[in-house]
Amino acid sequence: MRSSDDRVYLAPVDHLRAVAAVLVVLYHGCQLLSARIEGRRFVPATDWLYSENPAATLVFEGHTGVALFMVLSGFIFTVGAYGKPVRYGRFLTNRLLRVYPLYLVVAVLGLATQVAMPTFQDLLRILTFATPTQPYGGVFWTLCVEMQFYLVFPLLCRLLAERGPGALLRLLAAVSVLRALVWLSSPAPEPHTASLYLGLAGRIDQFLLGMLAAWVYVHHRDRLRARWLPPVALVLALGLLWSFNQVHGFVSDSPLKLAWSGVEGAVWALVVAAYVAGAREGPGGWLSRAAARLGEVSFSVYLTHFMVLTVTGEYVIGAYGWFPGALPPVWAAFAVTLLVALPLTVAVSFGTYHAIELPFLRLRRPYLGPVPPAETPRPRQRESYRGR
Repeated sequence: MRSSDDRVYLAPVDHLRAVAAVLVVLYHGCQLLSARIEGRRFVPATDWLYSENPAATLVFEGHTGVALFMVLSGFIFTVGAYGKPVRYGRFLTNRLLRVYPLYLVVAVLGLATQVAMPTFQDLLRILTFATPTQPYGGVFWTLCVEMQFYLVFPLLCRLLAERGPGALLRLLAAVSVLRALVWLSSPAPEPHTASLYLGLAGRIDQFLLGMLAAWVYVHHRDRLRARWLPPVALVLALGLLWSFNQVHGFVSDSPLKLAWSGVEGAVWALVVAAYVAGAREGPGGWLSRAAARLGEVSFSVYLTHFMVLTVTGEYVIGAYGWFPGALPPVWAAFAVTLLVALPLTVAVSFGTYHAIELPFLRLRRPYLGPVPPAETPRPRQRESYRGR
């Protein structure tokens, strides 16, 4: 997601990546480890976690970190490439160098958890980012969605530069209408919304809203620097997630869920644009630098945290029974995740980042072409329609 463009200071972007990664780890940790403490397997339909505390719902609905990642993708790519020609081949090559190496290592090693030899179908599913039949594949679906977005981003970016934000807003409206028609025409008596959560059809809103936030940032950055805007945006995000949790939105197939990705993406787009525009440029303090370093390895955190949580549940909780038993299971799971699983995940991620990710990241090449010179307007000539 990094760009050579200097119009956006990258530290705040890495701060937001760190927040997204930590939310996902805490969310999965509370779910999986609380079930492990109670000696059962987590079943979303019946075991989803609810609370009237907005801070708790931020963790219980921490899947929203994925939405934040997707908004950030649309935002940072657009800020870097806006108004410049994108070399399509180099762009996709850079994206593969960013995503594929660590993903292949985790996915192929994950196949070793199977008793049977991997089949051709297993390998094909890995190559196409589909979820393999191994315990760490639960996060791979997001990479498939990201790659689909990368395929169309250069076209969308050119559309935004040449036609303005109205073009993307019309696209958003058209997708929303078509998505509703598909849902209404489903032959199932109670149509499911899972495909809207796991595919580009349901997530394109978040990428587009990230791109629109980038357009606002590029053209109206000074207006976004109001000090009241970031806290207001954050309160809106917390309120939205609290409301989603109260109506049991994740496990619901309500028609209202058709609009969820767009509403969620809009709030995070506001948070991203306001925070990046208002962030102070420069190295910052130690907390800012630490958060930026964590954001830098956030992709490793995302891909490795399932392994660490599995080991934590198996050994820390299962074999040794180490967890604060005086607390309710969910808060005991939160404590174990925060104090054990998260630090271990970060430590592993720094290793995988420098050993696997970074060598391939250094192979990337600039994918932005030179800005074309402004064309001199031609004098208007009287048109003759004779003979046409």
